[in-house]
Amino acid sequence: MSISIQQISLGKVLAVIKGACILPIKANSVGFLSRVSGKLRVSNKGKIVIGGNVSFHAKPFPSSITVGKQAKLWVGDHVFFNYGLDIGCTKSIRIGSYTIIGPMVNIMDTNFHPVDVDDLSYSKDIVISDNVWIGRGVLILPGVTIGANSVIAAGSVVTRNIPDNVLAGGTPAKVIREIHVPQNWIRRHN
Repeated sequence: MSISIQQISLGKVLAVIKGACILPIKANSVGFLSRVSGKLRVSNKGKIVIGGNVSFHAKPFPSSITVGKQAKLWVGDHVFFNYGLDIGCTKSIRIGSYTIIGPMVNIMDTNFHPVDVDDLSYSKDIVISDNVWIGRGVLILPGVTIGANSVIAAGSVVTRNIPDNVLAGGTPAKVIREIHVPQNWIRRHN
């Protein structure tokens, strides 16, 4: 089965049109050429700011974004979100430009429920810096900052800060090695 260039172009045009219709209704601000492919459920009681050329590829599995009262989700430019995304924002989540978020990733800035009476669970800011690659099935927990250009290996649970320019992985995620990222080099997604 062959697919013509016209069919591919039409698919991209339809995704941009869908994003142009859905995202501005659900978000407070949306940049040019941001798009949705598949099913993206958005519940916004706070503030969502989406940069330009942001792509939500929510198929074959749907994605979900929930932003609570007085919470803020900020997404930079040229960010790619793969399918099965689940973002729960009750305070603040910031995702930098040129970031790639793999399939089935969960990003939560709160634990939602205390473990016991002494547990002082509350929301803590999450910052994912520019040019970061988050692998498949990663869980990012409250209070974490992931440094610029870093890669988080598939299946990792990020419970503490990750520095710039490293490959990190595991449960809990820890630095595996430094990676070479030249200045102004941008990671691309396929």
